[in-house]
Amino acid sequence: MKTINPTMIAGLIGVLYFVLLTLFFSIQNMELAAEIAFGIVTIVGLLAVWDNFRDRDNSTWKTWAGLVGGLLISVSGICLLLGNLILFAVGGTPSTMVNTLLSVAGIGVIFLLPIGIVLCLIAGFNRFYAARRI
Repeated sequence: MKTINPTMIAGLIGVLYFVLLTLFFSIQNMELAAEIAFGIVTIVGLLAVWDNFRDRDNSTWKTWAGLVGGLLISVSGICLLLGNLILFAVGGTPSTMVNTLLSVAGIGVIFLLPIGIVLCLIAGFNRFYAARRI
């Protein structure tokens, strides 16, 4: 039995991110803190992807829901990071690729991130309760 459930932790940190973003970061104009928190959510989403990928031999709906949820959480952060790195590398002149990556990141935060958080919460809590029954 595992002692840590990265899928559930990713969902809970995602919820905490949205609570902090709406109630604290946006009110205080703390853009840097919001970006750091978004980076942490992305890293935790990648950890959930890795944890669920390792369990692919014991595949259940919880594994797939956690894997897809972690991917949805992390895709917008990865696109934002790649877009900013390419923008920095070319000297600030946006190209079509940069615009596409940053658009995917923006749309991902609005639509994909909440869906990924819900999937991680569902899969993580189901794993948690299944582990407690044993």
